[in-house]
Amino acid sequence: MLKAEGISVVRDGITILNDVNFTIDKGEIALIIGPNGSGKSTLFKAIMGLIEYRGRIVLDDEDITRKKPHERFRKGIVMAPERMRCALDLTVEENIEISGKFEDAVKIFPELKKLKNRKVEKLSGGERQMVVFSRALISNPKYLLLDEPFQGVSDEICNRMVEEINKRRKSTGITIISHDKIEEIAEISNKIYLMVAGKIRKEFSGDEVKKLEKYIVI
Repeated sequence: MLKAEGISVVRDGITILNDVNFTIDKGEIALIIGPNGSGKSTLFKAIMGLIEYRGRIVLDDEDITRKKPHERFRKGIVMAPERMRCALDLTVEENIEISGKFEDAVKIFPELKKLKNRKVEKLSGGERQMVVFSRALISNPKYLLLDEPFQGVSDEICNRMVEEINKRRKSTGITIISHDKIEEIAEISNKIYLMVAGKIRKEFSGDEVKKLEKYIVI
């Protein structure tokens, strides 16, 4: 189980997160929705230890609040960041092999094979997103944090990504922030969190997809 307990983040006197509690178990998929600026990505950064915060992060009954980001990664927490963040001066293969074997990424996206030696700075947005997504998956995470994974990719690639997410749910706790493919992800999610203004305002179970309709347009 991965738990964020009472997480608060304040920057320049502005409260970004206010006493947020969040839990994901192995074998679960959780979807986080909400308007831009509601603190969703900031929660992921706190869980990864990338920013200062108040509160506790607990991983499988171990308090990792003081652990560095690389230590959290080694313990099995992996984040695929938004906006397709890669090492632009490295090739596709070099970027992917930071986490695992290039051949394993090609099994997810055969399209990557022909891009193997291309510098990431030369890729399209959709191609970069395939690099980010596959790199996260082949690292064999215990808990996977996907921040806007469907940005810039075609519907066909999106559908394959959703299939991969669903396929890996047995061994991994997966949390997704998304403004795209909400209905598709909601249908395979165990729970859905609505974040607004730095707080989790509502929590839905996976079978309450219909109740989300009035929030999807936020």
